Amino acid sequence: MRSLISLTVGVLIGQWLVFSGTTSPANVRTLGMLAFERQDYAEAARIWSHAVTLEPDNATYHYLRGTALARLGHDSSAVDAYRQALLLEPPDAVARGATEGLRHLLAARAATTGSDAVVPLEASRGVWIAHVMLNDRRTGRFLVDTGASVTLVSPALARALDLRPAGDQTTQLQTVAGNTIGSTAVLASVRLGDIEARDVTAVIHDPGLDLDGILGNSFLGRFTFTLDADRRLLHLKSVAP
Repeated sequence: MRSLISLTVGVLIGQWLVFSGTTSPANVRTLGMLAFERQDYAEAARIWSHAVTLEPDNATYHYLRGTALARLGHDSSAVDAYRQALLLEPPDAVARGATEGLRHLLAARAATTGSDAVVPLEASRGVWIAHVMLNDRRTGRFLVDTGASVTLVSPALARALDLRPAGDQTTQLQTVAGNTIGSTAVLASVRLGDIEARDVTAVIHDPGLDLDGILGNSFLGRFTFTLDADRRLLHLKSVAP
C-alpha cells in the first residue's frame, strides 16, 4: 500500500545547510562552559544542543543542555534532556545532577494539564529545529516543517527505537531529488514539552545532514501553533476533539 507525500522544497534544500560547519566536541564543550559561566544560558543551550548533535550518546551533554534549559525556564524541554541523560547510563555525578533536576522540575509542573506547550527552537539558516521525545525513550533533532504531510524518522533513530515498519506499507516521497520510497511506521508517542500525540504516522527515511527527522503534519496537524521568531519559541495548543 502506497501513498504520495509532498515535502516542502525549501525545507529539503535548507536542511542540508544546517550545521554545515564542523566543530570538534572538545571545542563545543569549552564554548558551552564559557557561555554558562557568564550566565548566557540561551547561548549555552544552543551550544549544548549542538554538542548533543555531535555526540548523541554522551549523557553529560544531555545533562548540561537540560541545566541550561532549566535556567531559561524551559522546564519541559529540560525534563526531556535530563531523562535522556539518565537513559544513557551517565557517570554518578551526572546521574545525581539529572535526578535532582528532574525532581525539582517535575514537582513544579505537577499541577499542569499538558494541553499547552512552549518549546525552544534552534534557528539555522532559515529553518527551525526542535528537540522531540519519541516513545518516551529517545530525543531527536527534528526539522519543524508545516509543509510536510508526514513525519520522517531517520533509519538510525528508527533502529535505536526498535521502530518496525507497519507490515508492507510504504510511502512515496516527492523530493527535489525526485521520487523515493520509505517504510511506513507508527510512533507510539511524540512529545514536545508538555504536549503529546500518540500513534503518529511516520515514514522511515533519511531526512538529511545532522537531523534525526522532520516533524510534519501527522503530528503538527493535531495542534494549533504559533512561532515566535524573535524569541525562538514554538507555542502549541491541543485541538479539542
